[in-house]
Amino acid sequence: MEINVQNKAKQWQIILFPFNNAATNIYLTLMSFVSYYAGYYLSGNFLIGFASAAVSAAITVTISTIITTMRIFDGITDPICGAIMDKTNTKFGKFRVFMVIGNLLLAISCILMFFVIRPIQSSVFRWIAFIVTYVIYVIGYTCQCACTKAGQTCLTSDAKQRSQFVIWNMVGMVMSIVMINLLGNGLLPILLKSDEGTLGVLYNPKFYDILVPIAIVLSAIYTLLSVLAIWEKDKPQYWGIDASQGKTKFKDYVKVVKDNKPIRWLVVSSGCNKLASTIATSNVVAALIYHVMMGNYNALYIPLYALSFIFMGIFFLLGSKTAARKGQKRAIVQYTLIAFIFYIGLTIMLLIWNPNNANTHLSLITGGAISINVFTVIWIILYGCGYGAYNCCSEMCIPMVADCSDYETYRSGQYVPGILGTIFSLIDKVVSSLSTTFLSLFTVLLIPGLNGAQPTPNMDLTAIIKSNYQGVRISALICFCFLPMISWLITLSCMKKYSLSGEKLREVQAVNSVRKAAISLGMPKEEAMETWKTIDQVPKKYIPEEPKISQNKFFDKVDEVYERIWEKEKNINEESINAIDIPSKYIENGENRLWKWHFVGMAMMIKIR
Repeated sequence: MEINVQNKAKQWQIILFPFNNAATNIYLTLMSFVSYYAGYYLSGNFLIGFASAAVSAAITVTISTIITTMRIFDGITDPICGAIMDKTNTKFGKFRVFMVIGNLLLAISCILMFFVIRPIQSSVFRWIAFIVTYVIYVIGYTCQCACTKAGQTCLTSDAKQRSQFVIWNMVGMVMSIVMINLLGNGLLPILLKSDEGTLGVLYNPKFYDILVPIAIVLSAIYTLLSVLAIWEKDKPQYWGIDASQGKTKFKDYVKVVKDNKPIRWLVVSSGCNKLASTIATSNVVAALIYHVMMGNYNALYIPLYALSFIFMGIFFLLGSKTAARKGQKRAIVQYTLIAFIFYIGLTIMLLIWNPNNANTHLSLITGGAISINVFTVIWIILYGCGYGAYNCCSEMCIPMVADCSDYETYRSGQYVPGILGTIFSLIDKVVSSLSTTFLSLFTVLLIPGLNGAQPTPNMDLTAIIKSNYQGVRISALICFCFLPMISWLITLSCMKKYSLSGEKLREVQAVNSVRKAAISLGMPKEEAMETWKTIDQVPKKYIPEEPKISQNKFFDKVDEVYERIWEKEKNINEESINAIDIPSKYIENGENRLWKWHFVGMAMMIKIR
């Protein structure tokens, strides 16, 4: 008798489940505008002129710092949420419950934050209300975001399908982050230009009256799609190797953090990639580059942003192919290096920039006609390739969380995707907040002419360019180039120590498969853990098929370079003489159990009739 332990998802499930990440990314992108909103509404409209430039700058930085330090709260909420998720087993599953509750909390928090607290007269009460609503936002984001990583463990164990997650996650990202950014940084500034006020559209209440409801509705739709995708897989038979796993204790979580080395290195790597991505793609940096430096935000940002996604689509396809062939680790290393190289070129471009020389400015549309100079062509190539490469790396970390969860099951027998997912949720939130603080520090403090405000697409900054363009250049270099490049160097260092290469993951899946089959036939979990520990002990029928690799001189050369720098991977194609079959007594008992349940089922049907 054979037990089918291969867990593969339907293609539509692979396509739709990443929309859970899109649902949370919508709110993450929406929160990129919160420093503008909070600075205006929580501080008594101070930017109108009720305070000096120095005080205004201090308040702006303080708000950003408060948002960052509030994330200490996550140090409590995240492990609690992960522990509850791992213990959850309802008729609605484990992950679906948290996805729905999390999205509801996110919607409620944003309604309170952007609409309810706005008319409160007392500044003290406004601050208190803001902090409370932000706490609700943090809890909601934790609940839903953790499911993106944790849910993959039950959706599929197939390496090729997990590599596809990156592609469909990109589609979801385009339909979330890109959509909100295009609305917030592109369309709405144009629509509200006649009523933007002194400070620009990002301080206009009508901006939030339009953007926030759109974000809430879109996120709810995406959540519904992802819930439907995981519906049939969110069941105990897909949770780890033992459907009857007992309750996980606090000490088990401590051991996970202590002994699961891959997750530790992945957390640091992912955090650095997230920091680089969040800073480089922020609306503050967009305004700094395309408005302050290049002087034509509306004619530059949207078309260049759109063009960059053509490059990103190409790199996501290449990255997914690399991951399917050699694993996600290989993909991250290769495309982080590519991003780093192209950003060296962008650094040189910003050093060449001169406000008094039109040939060193970006130019796409002049006087209603297309006008592209050499500087712009080079910028499009460098930025497009760099943007595509680092976004590929940033998103590649998501399926790697499922790999780390499978490794934990392989290592200890524990199925704890909740705690691993919430670790990443914590990193996402901390990093996104750190990016806000960094952006405030390196714009407000380095460009005194902003008078305490952060750059927006509609500010009149002619005087700043004339008097302090070197400060503008340094600010752009730090935010747009140096911080991301430092982050990528740390990422490469972490990946050097990350052990879950493609072949190691193949061993993890093989060992988990045979253990699960044996346990399902009645073998005690402890015996299964002791019987099968390495891939050479696993019968061939439980070993995942090695991915078919087409002969290609370019990829062969890439593989050669990689193996010289990092590691040479070994392929196992034949069954080892050390392979251990499931003992016949458990197979016989398993057959008897199946017959027993068959007769019970028949009896129940007869009784019902």
